Amino acid sequence: MIVDSDSEFHTRDPEDRTWTETMFLPFYVPEEGIFGNVYVLARPNLGVATSSVLVGQGFCAQPYEIDFTDPQVHLPCPESFSKFTLENGLSVQAPTPKEYDVSYENALGACSFELSFRAVHEPFDPGDPKQNPRLAADRGSADVRHGDAWENGHFEVKGHIVGELELRGKKYRIDCFDGMDHSWGPRTETGTRSVAWVSVNFGPKLSAHLAVLIDLRDGRVVYERLRFGFIVEDGVVHPVEDASISAEHNQMLAMSNRIRIRDVRGKEFEFFGTAISSHPWYTFNPCHVSYQGIFRYQWGDQVGYGEMADIYGVDYLAQRTSRHGRAQRSRS
Repeated sequence: MIVDSDSEFHTRDPEDRTWTETMFLPFYVPEEGIFGNVYVLARPNLGVATSSVLVGQGFCAQPYEIDFTDPQVHLPCPESFSKFTLENGLSVQAPTPKEYDVSYENALGACSFELSFRAVHEPFDPGDPKQNPRLAADRGSADVRHGDAWENGHFEVKGHIVGELELRGKKYRIDCFDGMDHSWGPRTETGTRSVAWVSVNFGPKLSAHLAVLIDLRDGRVVYERLRFGFIVEDGVVHPVEDASISAEHNQMLAMSNRIRIRDVRGKEFEFFGTAISSHPWYTFNPCHVSYQGIFRYQWGDQVGYGEMADIYGVDYLAQRTSRHGRAQRSRS
């Protein structure tokens, strides 16, 4: 169960150098094809933090095509994770997991924003068996694709994001719905992770979140076992019992998808998505890449939006796409 204090740093073993806390907030302007991320990874026992701010418009197959990227490593770790300002110009105030105010001012003036996130439901805790009936089977798996980013403390929450963005001299109004998260615990960053983070949002009435293991088979992305997920309908959270995803890709970026979900009530949903902005995000973590995009979703006659991210450890990809990796797999 998530409580108000979970937006703050958590009690930890001060000798554990791998202890990590993260926060992530996406935002977008769908009519302009603009998609941005705010990410902070803090290692309080080491006294350092990493921050990555990224904003891109349209389709970018290469990192250098993205409109703005500001990755900062080895920043001084803040004393608090619920109220802090980093030396890269990012400030966060989060008195509870349901309230995040985020501002950013690039030192060179290339990008700035003011964002306010307000949740539309109580946060989902995938580590709580009452909220996640798949917990025992999921945590009991030895599949290295899990990584350890979501194996300890973690919450997901959907909300309304409003504010203003200035990108290289042009201003945009932000008014969208999506999900943010916070993770905490030991984290070794081995680069074997392979999981999709999927968000579908139709305003305050309905939204969905899925975490699904993925595989790369002969260059084709395959969405496999559901790790956890939830439906939020009229502010009430319903765990997902089963889900499937199929998608078409171009240079690892998903261009369209079809998502089927059945929640614990037995209620079924089907969403059809088309990407309106996408890019590879290499700068949030040196051992991972996120091939991510904002999708326009159709649910009956209703239109919604949300992020879909295929997150891979770079070593996971190397094992399947590099010369030595392919040779090793052919011998085994």
